[in-house]
Amino acid sequence: MLKLFRTMLLIIVLALPLAIIGISQPQPAAAQSSCTQTHTVQAGENLFRIGLRYGVSWTVLQAYNYLSNPNLIYVGQVLCINGYASSPPATPTPVTIYPGNPFGPTTQPRIYFPQATLGVSFQLVGYNFPPNRQVTIGITTLGNRPYIPYYTTTTDASGQFYVEVPIPPTLANANTIAVEATTSGGYYALNWFYNR
Repeated sequence: MLKLFRTMLLIIVLALPLAIIGISQPQPAAAQSSCTQTHTVQAGENLFRIGLRYGVSWTVLQAYNYLSNPNLIYVGQVLCINGYASSPPATPTPVTIYPGNPFGPTTQPRIYFPQATLGVSFQLVGYNFPPNRQVTIGITTLGNRPYIPYYTTTTDASGQFYVEVPIPPTLANANTIAVEATTSGGYYALNWFYNR
């Protein structure tokens, strides 16, 4: 009787991990109507390599296939390449970004140059400054201090400004132009461009 009990216990102990492994294997994603292209995972593949093959980022593949761990995919698993394996997740609330903002969402004051006529003038755009405040634009060459106050403008009600600033004759032949935009209260932004 004891021998039978030990044998049964051994069978249960050995069968339990196999049953758990069998249960945890993911089922292949069914190619549904929103999934226009699929890929069956082969030995040695990962999301990065699969993404390179199809020109899709591995993070996109992870999102399309609702993978919580992008390092855990199985041989034989069917991945959706274009579109979601089922209905896509809810879209997050969009973030309003200043049009033409090359820096993405930020709350720090920023300036950039949409256009420059070398040695003559430059366009300057600023945003995230306090609204309706005077902005002093200082100019020097890159790496030099102090910035020499040269031009003033005022931000609009949303804290933005757009001006065309003539380059001073003393800096017309400089290799670089560094610009600082400052307001009262300590708000400032720095940037520079090649003048040649």
